[in-house]
Amino acid sequence: MKAVKAALITGASSRLASPLARFFAGRGYALLLHQRRPRKNVAALAEDLRDQGATVEVMTHDFAERANIEIFCARMAEPFGFPEAIVNNASNFVHDFPGAGNADLLAESFLVHMLAPFMILETACKAKRAEQKLSVFNILDQKLLNLNPDYYSYTLGKSGLMTMTEIWGRAGRDDVRVFGLLPGLMFPSGPQSDERFVADSAKIPTGRALPPGDLCALIGFLLDHPDMPGALFPLDGGEHLLARRRDVAFE
Repeated sequence: MKAVKAALITGASSRLASPLARFFAGRGYALLLHQRRPRKNVAALAEDLRDQGATVEVMTHDFAERANIEIFCARMAEPFGFPEAIVNNASNFVHDFPGAGNADLLAESFLVHMLAPFMILETACKAKRAEQKLSVFNILDQKLLNLNPDYYSYTLGKSGLMTMTEIWGRAGRDDVRVFGLLPGLMFPSGPQSDERFVADSAKIPTGRALPPGDLCALIGFLLDHPDMPGALFPLDGGEHLLARRRDVAFE
């Protein structure tokens, strides 16, 4: 198979996936988009990108079941070989709270946020071309640097992914870089109305929510500087420096 410069984006139905996909397509990457289940917005995104000349494949696997993660890992090289850029963006953002936690939700959080990225990266490292260098971008959350009890199971799963990111930075490999991106408020979430989102954005030290293009610009910078080692990068306008007892949507 001829080597193709490709990028994998998991969680392609999320609002962040569209700017990510357009960013990578603009840089000439073939795109492998993962979705949990068939979604119209993913199909529309893939078709729009193809109309603009991009090469796009979509794979559907529910990472909340381990068997589906294994199937995805066995198949993810079929379209283009193993991708050189991997964005672990899939997420299970469901509210629970200490004292009213849900063990099934926690297990799903571990599968989606930890086991899937773990297995994707392990599979790619074992089977990639010897000369191939991987850049991995784990989408985390600024709240990991300023914990609050909301989204309890989600936070535990993402915390595991952040620890995985830091451990990879100490693995001593020069062919795999793993970055943790910790965005702050980007889109309305949970119980936020559009009006509440605007008001909550004004509470951030910079006075605005994170434009998704800024996150893409950071990825571009890291791709353009291959000697930079893996690291954690907050992108939150200083939001993680604010002392909060609850998630901003519940303040």
